[in-house]
Amino acid sequence: MFKKKLLTIYIFVILLSYSISSTYAYWTDSIANSNSNSSAFLSIGEWGIAVGGIEGIPEYVLGETYSIGSYVWWEGKIYQIIGGGYASAPPPSTAPYGPFNEVYHEYVPTNTYYANDVVLHEGMFYRVLNAGVANSSVPGTNGAGWLNMYSIAWSTGQTYVQGSYVIHNNKIYQAVVGYNLNTNEPGTSLHWKQIGSMEWNPYLTYAQNDHVTYNGTLYYAALGYDLNVTPGTNASWRVKGSIEWSIYGIYVKDDIVRYNGVFYKAKFYTTGNIPSSHNSWAVYNMPTYSYNTNYKVGDTVQYNGGIYKAINAANAKVNFPGTSYNAWNRIDTPNYQTYNTYVATDHVIHNGGIYKPYNLTNANANTPGTTYNAWNRMDIDIYQPYNTYETGNHIFHNGLLYKVTNLTNANANEPGTSYNAWNVVNTSEWQPYNVYALDDYAFYGNYAYKVVNANNANNNVIPGTANNAWNRIGTLYYQSYNTYLQNNIAIYENVAYIALQTSTNITPGETGSESYWAPYSNN
Repeated sequence: MFKKKLLTIYIFVILLSYSISSTYAYWTDSIANSNSNSSAFLSIGEWGIAVGGIEGIPEYVLGETYSIGSYVWWEGKIYQIIGGGYASAPPPSTAPYGPFNEVYHEYVPTNTYYANDVVLHEGMFYRVLNAGVANSSVPGTNGAGWLNMYSIAWSTGQTYVQGSYVIHNNKIYQAVVGYNLNTNEPGTSLHWKQIGSMEWNPYLTYAQNDHVTYNGTLYYAALGYDLNVTPGTNASWRVKGSIEWSIYGIYVKDDIVRYNGVFYKAKFYTTGNIPSSHNSWAVYNMPTYSYNTNYKVGDTVQYNGGIYKAINAANAKVNFPGTSYNAWNRIDTPNYQTYNTYVATDHVIHNGGIYKPYNLTNANANTPGTTYNAWNRMDIDIYQPYNTYETGNHIFHNGLLYKVTNLTNANANEPGTSYNAWNVVNTSEWQPYNVYALDDYAFYGNYAYKVVNANNANNNVIPGTANNAWNRIGTLYYQSYNTYLQNNIAIYENVAYIALQTSTNITPGETGSESYWAPYSNN
């Protein structure tokens, strides 16, 4: 009987030894095949800690007393002690304000966060605005606690100011007021203006000479009031490039209209009166242009099926309408006319787009959409190569959303083709042509990075490839390209070190590193 028990114990020990050896072999083999960093260990939260722990960072022992700021490891993760003394359970904390914070760049619901802390959550970086609110809410759900640093998707959980840009339902909006912006959905209130749209919006505020479209028709604000009333239903809006009589139009003496194919001239102020049946109107015999006739500025003629108004008497006398600049303006169409003379508030239709002069001299010398710094297309939020853009403008291009960062470069280069021109926005992913500032964050190759030197980090410098440019964050494992400051902690070859001074690419524990690194211990 005794021999049988002894044999059973022996077999159990053999099997246990094999199990432990196999587990250790699995981890060491996995780690040995990794090339993620020079120490052959992957970062915290990816694979965990090798068997035996880390020299200088002890495994957590329940019942021991730890000081605030100390590090411990437990079940493959590293934690920092944020509440000193005795803990009744090992890491992690069960909720914020507990004794442990996991060292990780991703948001951890049980961590405690402080003002200006930055975490990555669902592909976006968030900064803590209010610690009390942040520690009781998930990033992206409460704008008073968390700021989404790089998304501009409109959200009730985000805080906005006047001038903010957002994207909502695949449309770009800009805040025109500074209040209630996260409770008023873009496109449904006066708080937001859609970029790249001229469609009349009853919630927006318009001024005289503004232009809008409604039901496919281009209107201009003839008056400065009642502009929140539907175009085509009052006197405030008039159809652009039309001389057709409107029941809502306000007409004064000598105004000319066309009604049922007949021209009429107003004898005095009139509105709402049908030209063919009211004494405020008289039938007008529209003259046909006659060469070398003396015309006055404002005279109206018909020629080759168009209606023209003289804008320069001397030129009008000796130039047929529609053949020479600064003589006659065609007034019965909203379409661009090569020889019209345009003013700053004009809008024209050309090749399916609506354009407004940006530079009058150039606009009057060039067809819309053919040269830079002449006309801006107004009815689209997609990049237009001949538009003149201003700082902060947002546009779509090739499925991405861009923002102007440098006026000169942006107006000379297509988005996504040149550094320091356009920044891709609404993403936390690193972008090769973006301009990054000190302390900006980016996500690249499944890792989170922070700019530590803007001069070195820009102009297509990939995070993790150059000294003193980007610091990989959320890991204690040594990164050769990181810039370490005094008292920073780094783990190399399973040993924890503390930085004695600022350094980059000086490997802890190697010969010559003694003045930069020293072994770390919680004690």
